[in-house]
Amino acid sequence: MELFNFCFPFKGFHFTCGFSTNSDRSRRMETITFNPPLYKQRHQLVFELVEKYKARKVADLGCAECTLLSRLKFCNCIEVLVGVDTDLELLKEKMYRVSPLPCDYLQPRASMLTVSLYHGSATVKDSRMLDCDFVSCIELVEHLNISEVERFSEVVFGYMNPAVVVITTPNADFNPLLPGIMRFRHWDHKFEWSRAEFQAWSLNIGNKFGYKVEFTGVGKGPLGTEQLGFCTQVSIFLRQLSKAPQIETKHSKKLYKLVYEVVYPSLKDKKIQQDIVLNEVIYAAECVRRQIINTCYDDEGQGAENWNQNERGSAQTDDSKRDKTYKPKDSKRLEVCKIDGKLHIPLINLFSMPKVQQLSGSFQRLEEILQVTDRVALSRCGAFLLYPADDDRNED
Repeated sequence: MELFNFCFPFKGFHFTCGFSTNSDRSRRMETITFNPPLYKQRHQLVFELVEKYKARKVADLGCAECTLLSRLKFCNCIEVLVGVDTDLELLKEKMYRVSPLPCDYLQPRASMLTVSLYHGSATVKDSRMLDCDFVSCIELVEHLNISEVERFSEVVFGYMNPAVVVITTPNADFNPLLPGIMRFRHWDHKFEWSRAEFQAWSLNIGNKFGYKVEFTGVGKGPLGTEQLGFCTQVSIFLRQLSKAPQIETKHSKKLYKLVYEVVYPSLKDKKIQQDIVLNEVIYAAECVRRQIINTCYDDEGQGAENWNQNERGSAQTDDSKRDKTYKPKDSKRLEVCKIDGKLHIPLINLFSMPKVQQLSGSFQRLEEILQVTDRVALSRCGAFLLYPADDDRNED
């Protein structure tokens, strides 16, 4: 008995297929494994397609343990993410996977994201699914009865009519390579299509509902088995015409039961944006203070009080002459001065910092945020942030 291992590339991953055989080529292969696992390869394919087509609202029908949803929530283009499954207990058990993490509050998304989980069936119409851009059905259709497959087609392609639909299902042609397969790969599978059967069904659906169909797959077999295709076969449906007006309205029946819904923190929320910008501004001001203190101590061991009176006077005069309509004419950094124990840090200096500029969006928005908070103080003219200058190394 000999052991063979093969390594294949897949979109930045490498996975191996290992199998045992002997000189009797008629014997079926005893083991075959994929690394990463097939489910991760399927999810990676969906993730890349969502980003490619910049989908705004994505629905995963048959979301099961919410594993794919937990991956898709990192797509920046998605604003609404929906999972639907018939197993209510499983949804309740796994819904934590789509909950925000602590890092989501520390670094909020630039765009809004709402995640919703519904208890329902892909064979039933629900008006909340009407505006989906992208629908994934991963290893779902083989769990449906043939009569349900027809209703599924009508619901997904005729009713929901999204721009992109991705369907994956086992490739029955590949089954002889898998150990222990007597009929189907899973006890709940009602059927498993060959490549010819799946492609015929997909093309028929595409012709009926106006979709172009592309075929691919994940999970290559060992060398010499290319004629069997991929372990998982994939159809990508691309809508050819603009979406037809829906007869059903938002007041149509809502037959799905909402199990869980969460709105992720986002910079679109003005309160969240204000807090994040303030945190970054305070951090930047502290960096300025530390830099000045360290510079002063490096200069012949003198402390932060090493500011000459002329600098103080000119800064005081300059500040008092500025009016509230002051706006920097360019992004050139201005001098930081110390007056009465406070560092006067020009707002334009703070805005020139990439993170502050990215979070606030505009100099005007930065001014608005700083003017309405009590977490920091501004000079009378509003052009400088006032920040304590004391060196805590001199404190008792």
